[in-house]
Amino acid sequence: MKEKIRVAIAGGGTGGHFFPALNLGQAMEERWQAQLLFFGTARGIESSILPQKGYALTLLPVRGFQRRMTLKNLLFPINLLRSMALSKKALRAFRPHLALGTGGYVMGPVLRTAKKMGVPIVIQEQNSYPGVTTRLLAREANLLFLAYEEALEHLPDGVHAVVTGNPIKMQKRFASKEEAKKALGFLADLPLVAVIGGSQGAESMNRAVMAALKSGLLPQKVQWLWQTGRQHFERWKAEVKREKLRQVAVRPFIDEMATVYQAADLMVCRAGAMTLSELMAMGCPAVLVPFPFAAGDHQFKNAQAVAQKGAAVVLKDDEKLPQKLMDLLPALIEDQNKLKEMAKAMERLHKQDSIDQILSLIEQLLKERGVNFGEGL
Repeated sequence: MKEKIRVAIAGGGTGGHFFPALNLGQAMEERWQAQLLFFGTARGIESSILPQKGYALTLLPVRGFQRRMTLKNLLFPINLLRSMALSKKALRAFRPHLALGTGGYVMGPVLRTAKKMGVPIVIQEQNSYPGVTTRLLAREANLLFLAYEEALEHLPDGVHAVVTGNPIKMQKRFASKEEAKKALGFLADLPLVAVIGGSQGAESMNRAVMAALKSGLLPQKVQWLWQTGRQHFERWKAEVKREKLRQVAVRPFIDEMATVYQAADLMVCRAGAMTLSELMAMGCPAVLVPFPFAAGDHQFKNAQAVAQKGAAVVLKDDEKLPQKLMDLLPALIEDQNKLKEMAKAMERLHKQDSIDQILSLIEQLLKERGVNFGEGL
């Protein structure tokens, strides 16, 4: 019986690193019938999702190096060495033909160990400002897939980089924006603004949105879909009811984001790399409020790259955010021509067939190394 193509995949911690890994891994299964081995940490989102989906997962004790002085940094070299040893043991047993990293500190020991073992390594970087681990491994990567051309400015010369966009699985489900609104329970003929602070919500955004809604300065004939996050949902739901705010639908979490993107005339959201890629795929204009504590301030850099193309407006998340929303939203919501221009600009940023392009380039790389696709090895 012939062997399957085996791919080691390291990336997790946050959804921004994990979902590109999952999307590419699933595509490799579908296209090559590949066998996958994931690497992650017990603290990351991958530790709960991957076992449920039946994937093999090797957990590593590696942690990121804290930018502030902390006792945890004393354990950093110990955890790194342990992670290198565990990676080596797992990789030797799995014998991968390829090691893929999608960012975050977990991919460091895996990809470095794989490289020493002679396994080709590739990296998919989601952000316009590459993460520390990506920058450290960039020269060693056989291929480096970038979501933003701006990322090249922060990488060393001579890297084998290709701008492919982020690997997302999202497409329009309805024939029109009006049908998408109806599917969510909204009126088809009124503008819809969706406020999404991430899967856990964002309290600074929640407070700012409530202040704007209570001010009476926002247009009256507008519908609002507001994801508060599960932790604070009951509080904000009660306040919406107490303030008698009409046409405001409060949700703790929204699973069907493709429908939200298609239905919304405007998004108010964070600027994570995958969120932006989804906005691009769906052609949805946005007011971006970058998470101010993101590593390397990468959300602000992501947002700037999009805003410079005319697809979004960027607001800083600070104590003035409520007033900035009150100043910006009324005119923007009522200017349908402006929103349509932003939507077209956002759609132009979308890289078509990102997953297909990434897999095709990986396939070419592996064929050059003697891997036979189609009938096994």
